[in-house]
Amino acid sequence: MRQVSLNLQLRHKSDMVSRMRFSRPSVLACALAAAITTPVFAQVQVQTLAPPDLFSTPAGPTDLGLDLWTDTAPGIARDALPKLAAKPLSPAFSALARRVLATGAHAPPGMGDAPDLGAARAMALIALGEAAGADRILDRVPGLSTQAGLSMAAAEAALIQGDDDKACRLGEALTVERGAAYWLRLRAFCQFRAGQTEAAQLTFSLAQQQTRDADYGRLMTALLAASPTPGAANLRNGINYALSRALKLDIRAAAGTASPAVKPVVQMPPAAPGADLAAAETSDLAFLRQAKGLAAFVEAARAASPSIAALAQSGQALQDHVLLARAALAAGDAASARALRAKVPADAVPVLDLALLDAMLAAEAGQADPALLSRLATLGTDGGARSPAQPATLLLAALGGKLDAETRGRVAGFEIARSAAAPARIVVLNAAAMAGRKGETALMALSVAAEAGPVGPTAADRAMLARALLAAGLVTDARAVVIEGLLALQVK
Repeated sequence: MRQVSLNLQLRHKSDMVSRMRFSRPSVLACALAAAITTPVFAQVQVQTLAPPDLFSTPAGPTDLGLDLWTDTAPGIARDALPKLAAKPLSPAFSALARRVLATGAHAPPGMGDAPDLGAARAMALIALGEAAGADRILDRVPGLSTQAGLSMAAAEAALIQGDDDKACRLGEALTVERGAAYWLRLRAFCQFRAGQTEAAQLTFSLAQQQTRDADYGRLMTALLAASPTPGAANLRNGINYALSRALKLDIRAAAGTASPAVKPVVQMPPAAPGADLAAAETSDLAFLRQAKGLAAFVEAARAASPSIAALAQSGQALQDHVLLARAALAAGDAASARALRAKVPADAVPVLDLALLDAMLAAEAGQADPALLSRLATLGTDGGARSPAQPATLLLAALGGKLDAETRGRVAGFEIARSAAAPARIVVLNAAAMAGRKGETALMALSVAAEAGPVGPTAADRAMLARALLAAGLVTDARAVVIEGLLALQVK
């Protein structure tokens, strides 16, 4: 009987293979054939994945690769990251910092497993207006309760997003450094929310004794006393924003004074253009001309962007094509800027203004045309040392433009303010760029930019930084740095 059974099994398998051979094969038939001819205990290949670190979780999508942090020196990260959380950057360098820090890529040893660097990355993202992205990163970090820096970043991110319950849970779970001023301020707020008024008053007193904060003190006092006149909202940080919300203060009225960390959640979106474009142009131009400084001009340009785009597509005569085109570029709308440039009446605009606008458009396209460089250099020579054409030539040339012999001779005689960056930083920056270490190049550039503040680096430093970013493969950022530098020459 065993022989008959075995013969029947073999015949059954043979019939199955025969049907597969002479009928149209299907996915299922191929799978059955493989099951008949393959040993039961097939060998499984197992690939070990690198464990996640504090830099491998992305805050959001970017176009930078997984090799961003390859060979980055932890010491450079330890120097640069706290600066990005503490010091305001110009708009172009803020964009570079957000893009780099939002990227998820495995860090080298000594960087990805360092809690202080992970906390610095998160706090920098928050300071740059990316609280939601920092929150996504920190949700993946285990053991927050034993890391005060990471817990603080997580609490601030939660408060800025309006999740006060989460922030209070983080504060309650913390097992280290609970007596620090930040945690005392948060605990007093959370105790009040829980109806523990006496405990909140005591904790508030301890917080103010340790480090007095006038804004926090005013808001917390008003909350505890149920004051009908608490004053204006304060949007400097997550805790003060949470207190302002709890007091039901006018958040929109204080949006203009919000820190970059809080501004994204309280600012109004740009208004859609109205039917009267002539009135919109007059309003936009007044708004742009009143803006004080580079950052204010960029913010005004972004607010006016929808109506500027409508004006660029309209057939009506415009009052100031160049200023509107400049604002369009500041807002990142190159198409509208080009449309406005095409409408500039012949001989209606000063030659220098037009050359600077053309330089911005060339930088946006990544085309440092030799003829334009020659035109800028000539204007720089004719205008003397105070002419913005001199630093403009240097900035545009940083994107790889060719200088002919005559232009090189002119540029060599320019009197441009010297670099403010430390020579050692320049050496390390250039070495990182030549080696293709993108993350290290970006951090070195951001460290130099942070020292310059919201006005941004000098033209000489901008040209040097843009050239390094370009060499490292950060092309988009190099162009943005040059465009902003050209814009800074025209914004008072």
